[in-house]
Amino acid sequence: MTIAPGRRARSTEAKAARREAILDAARRLYEAAPTIEAVGIEEVARAAGVAKGTVYLYAPSKEALFLALYERTTLAWLNRLEARLAAKSAADPARAGYAADAARAAAAAVVGACTDVPLMARLNAALHGSLEPRLDADALYAVKIGMIERLNGIARDLGRVLGLPAREAAEVVPGLFVCMIGCHHVAMPPPNLAGLYERPEMAPYRLDFSRLMGNSLRDMFLGRLAARPEEPA
Repeated sequence: MTIAPGRRARSTEAKAARREAILDAARRLYEAAPTIEAVGIEEVARAAGVAKGTVYLYAPSKEALFLALYERTTLAWLNRLEARLAAKSAADPARAGYAADAARAAAAAVVGACTDVPLMARLNAALHGSLEPRLDADALYAVKIGMIERLNGIARDLGRVLGLPAREAAEVVPGLFVCMIGCHHVAMPPPNLAGLYERPEMAPYRLDFSRLMGNSLRDMFLGRLAARPEEPA
């Protein structure tokens, strides 16, 4: 459903459509901007075809707007991660060499979900960097609490692929975000600096995000599996 610019959204469906249009505008601007700080509410309103005051009806601040974009992006990523993990075979710890295959499969699922939702890594890096200190605590709490069940589901799915009980896999889940944020920081320069890293002499600093993250996750998973106590004979 689309809403004509300048018309006020009144129905629940119309309000949801306008909110999505505003978030889409914020996403497009952020994808081309060096930082969240470089994106203004007035620019978002113009890109969405609404008045500046309309944006504030849906988000009381720029920080709240980007928190909503973070939430939408993360939920989309979780959907893709669930689907990719579901497509992987369950690990068979009784099979010799299973750990290497399981670690590769789990890492591929996580990296694939990041490829499916390209903004995920950048927004998470921003949330835990410049954005979070300026957020309303109650708003951040609501978003984080709302994701707990989804993350518990990811732990169960990840455990199936790795051959770990869900409670042990849950201890690994924070590492997904650590790897994602760290690899983003070193392998994905902001758009305004991308050209710098294309210079021939900058080749040592050009890193492939997917490869770097995949290797980091694989090694993390292998380390976790190797640390498990052996089952008694």
